[in-house]
Amino acid sequence: MNNTDTQWLRDFSQQLVLFPSYLHAYTMLQKSVETARQRGVPTSAMVVGPSGSGKSTLLQLFRDSFGSPYELIEPNGIITVRPAFYCSVPSPVTVKSFAKTLVRELGCSDTRGDTVELSYRVMALLKTCQVAVCELDEFHHLARPEADKARGTVIDWLITMMNETMTPFVLAGTPECKFLLNQRPALARRFPFLIDLQYPVFSEDRESDYMVLLNSLDEQLYTRGSLRSGAHLTDSDIAVRLYIATSGSLEYIRLIIHGAIQNMLAHQRLTLELNDFNQASRLIDLKLCMNSDPFDLDLSSAYDKIDCKR
Repeated sequence: MNNTDTQWLRDFSQQLVLFPSYLHAYTMLQKSVETARQRGVPTSAMVVGPSGSGKSTLLQLFRDSFGSPYELIEPNGIITVRPAFYCSVPSPVTVKSFAKTLVRELGCSDTRGDTVELSYRVMALLKTCQVAVCELDEFHHLARPEADKARGTVIDWLITMMNETMTPFVLAGTPECKFLLNQRPALARRFPFLIDLQYPVFSEDRESDYMVLLNSLDEQLYTRGSLRSGAHLTDSDIAVRLYIATSGSLEYIRLIIHGAIQNMLAHQRLTLELNDFNQASRLIDLKLCMNSDPFDLDLSSAYDKIDCKR
């Protein structure tokens, strides 16, 4: 595989598709920040969903919409403005580990001091860096049994950060995060925007999430990759079997398509074939696969498998 092929694969992997429900989730994030700005209250959002449903990608896309960090000359020196800020919650999570992570990711190397000192440093940095929204990924770490002792203290600390800085937050994690909202009304009141991401449901309707996703990825393959006439992701023999292999997981869909392109290029072709997807799927441990060797399954049986799962 030459450098051009490698770059093409990298560019394809970074392409985003705002299929209908994903666009709705993005709009809700915008609404949460807009509401916080208008009300003068840090009204925030929580994004939950299974692994591979696009939570982290959604947060990073939303962060990037605010623009890149930039330097600003102030009377007291140069500061780095971070319009939107993203980081992952540490594990194991405590107030001190949380505060240290935020201080470090906000660009400050000084993580000395006790919890109180670190907390004041976090608040100062959020204000100095003019953070419009703070995104915290992997928040489900706080819902795990090993976080039982620290959970209440960490949540109280987070609420204090929001109240003192008036910064809207976006929390993201697996569905276990809902447990935190149910257990702590004080947290739930500050996160009225709950975004529940799911894998796209199988449908061959052109306007469905699944087909909009595949059609967009297919267009990117054929326009950017200059593929010749061959298999299309929206063809029934590909789309149905791809769903059998992935159950709609965005991560697995991407992995299989990526592997299929690799296999095609390795054979010095510019036409995708069903066998490319077959070879790719055999190399991946597909945890959500409905059937062994999904791309060997005849089409009628594949439809039956999907119907049984509904």
